[in-house]
Amino acid sequence: MAEPGLILHDSLNDEPKPKRRSFLHFLFRHPLSLETETSWFLLLGVLDLLLTTVLLNTGAAHEANPVARFILFAGGLRGLIGYKCGLLAVAAVSAQIIMGHHPRAAKAVLHTGIGVQLLVVTYSITLLLEVVG
Repeated sequence: MAEPGLILHDSLNDEPKPKRRSFLHFLFRHPLSLETETSWFLLLGVLDLLLTTVLLNTGAAHEANPVARFILFAGGLRGLIGYKCGLLAVAAVSAQIIMGHHPRAAKAVLHTGIGVQLLVVTYSITLLLEVVG
């Protein structure tokens, strides 16, 4: 007699069943090309969004990008967040598409984006420190 909780299998009749894989497994089964660069680009973009939100709420700054400013006035903060997240997504996906044909160009696009985002974040932190200090 088998112990409670012990499951016995007949190895002659048991066929291995294929493991069910989720859609996400197929989407993320390979490392992302330029993963480090893409991660830095997205991190800095989210940091820019966070700092922009803080600066707008304190009244210490206004949105300098005319398109983003229009979206801010038309759709509020939610519209601005959607716009900036959409831009980040389009840029990151575009770099991955470009990577398939022109790897050096894709890397240059992400490096340029990282540089621009770094300047914007640095400027925003400087403004925020002036408000606090």
